[in-house]
Formats: sequence, structure tokens, C-alpha cells
Amino acid sequence: MTSTLHADDVDQHPVKAHRPRTAADHAAGVGRAVGRILVASVVIAGLAGFAMAVLPLIGWQSVVLATGSMAPSLPTGSLVIERVVPASELAVGDIVTLTREGKPPITHRIIDIAPSAGVLPSRELTLKGDANDEADPRPYVVTSAGILVAGFPWGGQAIDFLRTPLALGIITVIIAALVLRAWWPQSDDNEPEEDRA
Repeated sequence: MTSTLHADDVDQHPVKAHRPRTAADHAAGVGRAVGRILVASVVIAGLAGFAMAVLPLIGWQSVVLATGSMAPSLPTGSLVIERVVPASELAVGDIVTLTREGKPPITHRIIDIAPSAGVLPSRELTLKGDANDEADPRPYVVTSAGILVAGFPWGGQAIDFLRTPLALGIITVIIAALVLRAWWPQSDDNEPEEDRA
């Protein structure tokens, strides 16, 4: 079975000529790729910032380790997500973060738990960093502590940076630029001649 192509069919289905890519087309493609990367970065940063802000509302906290005492699994700069629990729920082997008056928080592993001589719900914890040869010099008396839920050996510096006014300013400028670009009138200069009416 054969078919015949009529002149009328050619008029109904015009073939568009392919325009060779120019340097302007290449630059536009690179610009779009950079724009997508910026949008993705802002979205990720925004989600991370939102998560860090919400954690305290549900009794959780994020901690960035300032030392390598929990290396190799949690080296310096690790991001630790913790849930605040009463001292009665702690067990030997748990990794906890304790706040200390006038000193930075400490994140170490519990190697011993004893009843406290003070208020009944409190416990006396002996802690030790995984990378340390000896336990901490003295026990800590606590009524609650942040217990490890998840630990990441990366990301701590990024979270610390997101908490700074500089990061907030950069994110604000990028969002403003993206919104402005979305509402900016588009030029038809790069449109192929055959696509124009």
C-alpha cells in the first residue's frame, strides 16, 4: 500500500528550520542552570533553617560539636540532633549533651549512672568522650539531658553559618533577586525568526 504526499499536506505541516546555537544561547543556558542551583540552595537553606527553628518547639535541639572528643564517628563540626528527656530515661551507652553554667555544652557518652544524693528525679552521670583515654574528671548531676537521635559528621559549620545575620542577609538578597527576575518583563530578542508572528 502506498500513499501520496500532496502539496496541501506540506502546507499544513511546515517544517521549522533548526537555528544553530549561538554564544548567547549558551550563555542563556548557563544562566538558567545557575538560577536553578541558586533556587535549590535557597530552598535547602530555608528548610534547614526552618527545621532548626522548629526543633526546640517539639523538645528537640541541634548541637554542633566544637571538639573532636567523640571522633571518629562524630568529629569536630559534626551536627547532632537530640531529644530532651528526663534523667530517669537515660541509660549507660547513651550519647548525651549537658549544659554547663559558664561553659560550653558537653557531648559525651554515659559510662555510669548513679542515684543522686540530691532531689530524687536527678541522676549522677559519669561521661567519657569516645576519643578520650579517661572519663570526665567529675560526675554531672542532672534532671534532664539531650539524648542523641541522629548524628552527622558534616553540616555543623553550615548550620552555624545559617544562624548568623550575614547568612540571613544573603538568603534575603537571593530570594529578592529571584522574585524580581520572575516578575521582570521577558525580552523576545532571542526568539527565533520563524517562531515570531
